Amino acid sequence: MSAADTPLSDRTAPVLDWLATELTADAELELAAFVRHVEDLTRPEVGQGQLQRCLDPLQARGLQISRMFRQKLAATALPLNVSLHRSATRLVSAFGKLATAYEDGIKDAHLRAGKGGRQPPQAISAKGLAVLCEQFVIAHLAGNSAPYGFWLRAHTLFLTGQANSHGETRDADSAYKFLLALYSAQPEGLTGPETCWLADLLDSIAGDTAISYTPPGDNDLGWFWIDPDQDTPPISDKRRAPPPVEGLIYFSAEELARKATRWIEALDAEAPSLDGLPQGLAVAEAATLLRRVREYWATPPHREHSRRRNQYAVRVCSGLETIWKMLRESGSARQEAHTSEWMVVNESPTGYAIMQVTGTASELVAGMALALRRNEDDPWTLCVVRWIRTETPEQVELGLQVIANTAKPVTVGFRSGGQTRPMRPALVLPPIAALGRQQAILAPAGTYSARRFMLVSDTNRLYVAQGRLLSLDMQTSAIELFQYEIDPYPL
Repeated sequence: MSAADTPLSDRTAPVLDWLATELTADAELELAAFVRHVEDLTRPEVGQGQLQRCLDPLQARGLQISRMFRQKLAATALPLNVSLHRSATRLVSAFGKLATAYEDGIKDAHLRAGKGGRQPPQAISAKGLAVLCEQFVIAHLAGNSAPYGFWLRAHTLFLTGQANSHGETRDADSAYKFLLALYSAQPEGLTGPETCWLADLLDSIAGDTAISYTPPGDNDLGWFWIDPDQDTPPISDKRRAPPPVEGLIYFSAEELARKATRWIEALDAEAPSLDGLPQGLAVAEAATLLRRVREYWATPPHREHSRRRNQYAVRVCSGLETIWKMLRESGSARQEAHTSEWMVVNESPTGYAIMQVTGTASELVAGMALALRRNEDDPWTLCVVRWIRTETPEQVELGLQVIANTAKPVTVGFRSGGQTRPMRPALVLPPIAALGRQQAILAPAGTYSARRFMLVSDTNRLYVAQGRLLSLDMQTSAIELFQYEIDPYPL
């Protein structure tokens, strides 16, 4: 007899029997059972009492299963294959149903206040928010944004959990702050491993952020405002001023930025003990990630130019090494063998949003280099991928930041401690006088290791020089961009 045919009075029996079993290593099998039981208990004809009886153990099992999928998703480049994308979608959907059940449960707890309710509202709020935290992480690992209604549910769980709490709201506060801190770190611009690492870090430190119900002072920096009546995430005051309405929530992650600074200093000094930092990233990768999110937390970026909607085709070449090989080819036909067709959907002087049109995108990661051009006679515009969205495996959208309007392929090799590291492919970018920028080099992540380096160009004629690094301007998991000058006194 299937679960759907089980009498209503016995609906909890199959769920409790499954929850009593040990968690297996088969993530897909566990997910199938979890989704089946959640769907069965959230049918309209099933009483709230039966669902609430199984809710907490279901939540705990779901979080365990989700941790198994975190690793699978983090190890897979976007866009996900159809099977893994479907698994992530099912997990996100099941978590949404559990969060709704906790939202209903907290309302019931308020009605039962003083009548011996099973759990206080703040405990229900904390568990519901924990579900939303995991739902948010999985959605971003799959290349999606938060589902419809997500933020309104998060605000509601947080605020209703505060009522009649008698000050005992630490777990709910930490979970809500986790969501705000992770969102303000712009997770759409992180790789899978970076997302998992940062989520693990925020599990322990998100509570150090500040939430206030009064507007910050004029000298306060890096704060966000939240309208709990809207299904919207926190909004930086630099991007948009808060509306003149009552009941807004204000959030600041400045303390996280200060902690990040201390960790960066320790990582750069190769300190033997780094208590508080999770495993999963190399020292250099962790320092690079912390530098980026520190800027988001301390001084949230704001858009300087409005985006214009547009629609025209461009040729796209993705990945620094592929771009380097393409630029060494002579003739448009040979270059376009390395490209695919995409569609520009909006643009500004500093960036684009593009959508895949032909071919199958693969091995896409936030922070990678990308070149595009509209016509064969146009130079290649060099960009960095700021975010990736893949609502379905067949539809990929990229947000791009323009860094140069032309590039020249070279090889570079740094000398550190008397040792010369292997030469690596790189791109020389022209100076931009308006930005006060010298010539720059776009190189693979991990290339930079000292102040001086060798530069070799052999596209038209052989040219060898020693360069001196002036500033490291951008680091991602895939590339690093630094300004340089030719050293007039080579060693």
